[in-house]
Order: sequence, then C-alpha cells, then structure tokens
Amino acid sequence: MLWSSKKPPSVHDRSRVIGLDLTASRARAVSVGEGKVRPVVLEDPAEEMPMFLACERRTPEIGYAAYGLIRKMPHAVGSNFLPAVGQPREVRAGRYTFTPDGVLELAFARLRGPITAESDSVALVLPPYLAPNQVTRLVEVSMRARLPLVGTSSSPLAVAAHRAAILIAGKPQPAADKPAPSGWVVPMRPAANGPGALVIVDADEYALSAAAVMVERDHAKLIAPACWPRIAVRSWKDKLLDAVSDRCVRLCRRDPRDSAEAEQSLFEQLDDALDRTRAGQRVNLTVRTSHWYQDLPIQPEELDGYCTALAQSGADAIRELIASQRVPPRAVWLTHSAGRLPGLGLAIQQNTPEGTAVEVLPVGAVAHAAAALVPRWLTGDLPRTHLDTLIPYPPVVSREAKSPEHRSPSARG
Repeated sequence: MLWSSKKPPSVHDRSRVIGLDLTASRARAVSVGEGKVRPVVLEDPAEEMPMFLACERRTPEIGYAAYGLIRKMPHAVGSNFLPAVGQPREVRAGRYTFTPDGVLELAFARLRGPITAESDSVALVLPPYLAPNQVTRLVEVSMRARLPLVGTSSSPLAVAAHRAAILIAGKPQPAADKPAPSGWVVPMRPAANGPGALVIVDADEYALSAAAVMVERDHAKLIAPACWPRIAVRSWKDKLLDAVSDRCVRLCRRDPRDSAEAEQSLFEQLDDALDRTRAGQRVNLTVRTSHWYQDLPIQPEELDGYCTALAQSGADAIRELIASQRVPPRAVWLTHSAGRLPGLGLAIQQNTPEGTAVEVLPVGAVAHAAAALVPRWLTGDLPRTHLDTLIPYPPVVSREAKSPEHRSPSARG
C-alpha cells in the first residue's frame, strides 16, 4: 500500500482541486472547481514546466532555465530523470552529479508553490512505463517535497475512466474541456456506442508510449502497456532540427548548427511550429546570428515528410499492440503531446482497422482526468493505492452506462 489505511481527511476548505500530469518532458496541471477547469501557471508565464535541469550556475534550476540551454550548452543540462527514479543511476550535468530522486525532489519543490497557491489537494498521473517500486519511491519523494498529494494513477487508465461516458453512452465532451481544433490530417471516424477497448498514445522525452484499456460499463481496466524509447520526442526534434538546418544550408549555404545560439533559437521555435502545423497552418522559422539571418517558411506537409520514417515506426508499434488484443479497439486516442508529432496521427489512422476512431485529446485532458479522481480519494470512494490496473466509475457514470436508453443495439458486453 502506498497510502495510509487511516480514514481519509475531510474535504478541504478550498474547493478547487488540482490534477498534475507528469512526464519525462514536462509537468502540466489544471485546477477544477465549481464546474470550471483552468490551467495552472507552473512557471510564469508558461502553463507547463519543462522537466530539465540546468547546472551551468552555482544553483541548479529546473524548468525553462534548462530548456534554454538544451542545444546551447547540452553538457550542462540533465534530462530523462523521471524514468530513472528509484534506480541506482546518476544524473550528470555540468560539474554536478544528482540521483534521479534528488532531481525529482527539486522539481516537486518547484511545483509546490503554484499548486498550493490554489489547492490543498493534488492527484498525480504518471506514464505507464514506471514500475510499481518506482511509483512508491516517487510518492516518498513528493512527500519530502511537501506536495499535498492525495493519490496517483497511471495516466492512460485515468483518461479512460474519466471519459468512459463519452465512449459508452455517446455523450458529448464537457464544455469546460473542449478538444483542440480537429481540422488536421487525422479524420474522425464514427464509432458505435457501448463498452469496448481503447488505445491511448502519449509521447515524452523518454519514449513513445501506449496502453490498451478495456472500458466496461462499470470500470476501466488497463490491459497492455508498452513503450518504445527509440521513437521518443527527442528523436523527432533531432530529426526536425537536422532537416530544417539542411534546408537552411541549401538556401544560403550557412548551417544553424555551427552556432550554439542559432541552433538553440531554432530548437525553441519547434514547439510552436508543431502546434501550428497540426492546425494546418504554415510556419515561418527564423535563423539569426550576429552576422546573418534566414527565414524558413515551412508547410505542414513538409514537416510530415521530414518525419515519415519516425511516424511509420510509431504506427507500426501501435499496430502490433492492437494486433496483440482479442478485438480491435473502438478508438485510438492521442494525447496532445503525441498528436502534434508530424505525421504520426495520419500514419496510425492508415494502419488501424476501419472501425477504429482516431482522435487527439485536448491539451489538458490528462491533467483533468487526474483532478477528477481527487474528490473520490478524499471521500474514500477509491482505494489509497496507485491505480494502475482498474478504476471503477463514480456511481452516476455507472448508472448512465447501464441505462437502457444509452445502450446501442450493436454494443457487445
């Protein structure tokens, strides 16, 4: 058991609760209360906090201070410490050496301020590639950092449980959690109502990960988690940076990779470029040094072309996961982080059964799913353990799922 067996504390005076989505790349949180969902600014003015450690100064820093050095001073930046938590490894950056647990404690200490400013109760969802002993150690680290943690869950399982009514009863998505614009390369396929399997895909600095989840009428059950480190987000950004730099060489015979500042600037423009191209917009990347500059207009299909091999590798991995299950999934849901990887959604859509819907979740969907678990932990409706196998639905969702008027004639189970 990760949590005390004592009676859960009463609901706090402050009514808002926090859901924290933590990956090897970043932390993102939403605050939920009185029917309203809003993002939490974790590193002003940004909503996300990058999970990178900068050690070029006397005091190590977590967040954008490190993100701004990834290409400029890579030797002074530590990363990928979340998947190494609880293991006898070292994180080396600059002249410093840390344990993964120590870096994670620094990250939690940084997150504590903006989180406790809004709520006394936070739920944490984690990638499915973490082992049970790693989750146990992570909880211990969060307690040392005085993060007001009430529970943890596997992120794909939490998402499936939170959105079960959408899949089973065909209910529209909550207005407070609107999906990102859908006018992109992955079409929506119609799907029948009723219980069925899902595959939820995520991506971070460590790996492309996925999990098959069975959504029943009264619970969601995780069936098969998987991850593929060779096609992590880092691989996609390396590919994009090299492809764009090569294009710059062809245009003006100058290479951004010859300048640390130019390469870092180009790297930092990639995140916005990924969001814009996913929405079908053209982007204009700018390479600038003290002696020269070059504008690089890029169409969405060009970014897709740069990443064709990576996208196909990701689609092949997801296809193998689907093939290992008894029945095809009703849907493949990509998180925002996975959905914006160039070409991945289209490649998955082209390699899944015709009856499988392929959709991209809203940017805060995973954190919102975490927040939805907080009241249930506080009232004792959920066990005080890490939820990585099964999550029962709240009574209201279970009743709606079993109600005759919501049943589909073709629904199985």
